Amino acid sequence: MSVGDQPTVSRAERVYLEIRDRLLRGEFPVGQRLVELQLAEEHGTSRTPIREALRRLEGDGHLERDPSGGLRPAVPSVRQMRELYDVRVAIEELVVARAAQSGDQDALTALHEDWSRLAEDWREGRADLRGPDFVHADEDFHQRVAAASGHETAERLLRDLNDRIRILRIHDFTSDERIAATLTEHAEILDAIRAGEGQAAVAFMRAHVLRSALVVRDRVGVALARMFEAGEPPL
Repeated sequence: MSVGDQPTVSRAERVYLEIRDRLLRGEFPVGQRLVELQLAEEHGTSRTPIREALRRLEGDGHLERDPSGGLRPAVPSVRQMRELYDVRVAIEELVVARAAQSGDQDALTALHEDWSRLAEDWREGRADLRGPDFVHADEDFHQRVAAASGHETAERLLRDLNDRIRILRIHDFTSDERIAATLTEHAEILDAIRAGEGQAAVAFMRAHVLRSALVVRDRVGVALARMFEAGEPPL
């Protein structure tokens, strides 16, 4: 199923997505406890799907428990973000260099075809790539490059790293300009890998990841500012 597909979702899934989007837009003040009854009224549903959504959001890292057991918005750590992106750059450089030297060409060709089709769908207006779904598609791109490199440890570490930075990277793809740039950068990376140009692939990948880190840093800052403006920060 392509990123632009719009499948029918259950009420629980819809509520989860709606609350997640509100959290990522910074609508809930820092320190505000999320109350099931209030959320149920706001979303026009019972408390059961709200409770399920909150459990999932806690598992995703979007919410954290306070000492009394209540759930509040998780505040991203800018320092942790920088450290995680440092590690991500090192892993990504390793896998593209290896993929360019001895990567699985069939897997790389399939990846190139999938993203060329996605880029065409985007240009022709057949795919809506804005929002969290594109984050998952982008993660899949990087995981498939790592898999094609044949470096199983790097592939596993990258997957674990993506799980940790997803809450930050969700802020990455909120503009058409950023999406278009990502599609172009992915094509550059793949072209260099498939041509066996390891140094160029490393340079393209490093620039790509660092651009993402800068965008995330700026937009996380905006979201945090909005959260603090909406209410007093916790003591």
